[in-house]
Amino acid sequence: MQQQEKLLKVILRRFMILLSFVSSGIKITIKKPYWQDSEVSAVLFASGLMNLVNWIYLIENRVKSDYPIILHYNLFYGVDFLGDYEKIFLLPTVGLIVIILNSFLGHIFYQRERLASYILTLNDFLVQAILLISSYLIIRANS
Repeated sequence: MQQQEKLLKVILRRFMILLSFVSSGIKITIKKPYWQDSEVSAVLFASGLMNLVNWIYLIENRVKSDYPIILHYNLFYGVDFLGDYEKIFLLPTVGLIVIILNSFLGHIFYQRERLASYILTLNDFLVQAILLISSYLIIRANS
């Protein structure tokens, strides 16, 4: 129980640091056309929701083991990466970084090349889907 509390505190602390960095370092106004585009908003919302589901899924399905867990499995070579359970949270963290980076780039490209902006936004959704599937498979391999 104490380890779970410690883990949640670490995750919350890292999330707050990332949130403060994003809010102070990247000043994007919401009144720009990119953020008002309904397709962009819907895909970004779905991507953010999938990232949140990924975080919740990994926290709720914690693998209880004293040994290192399987973090990567290759069909040809089998298990090729073991580590502590906390390293599994790298997946949704990378997903959050991808959402932020692609949203920033999509905002920049929106005025010049809308198609590139839409591709970047759709990429967010695809990356989140792949990361969610990866998280599920990692938890399943360790259960």
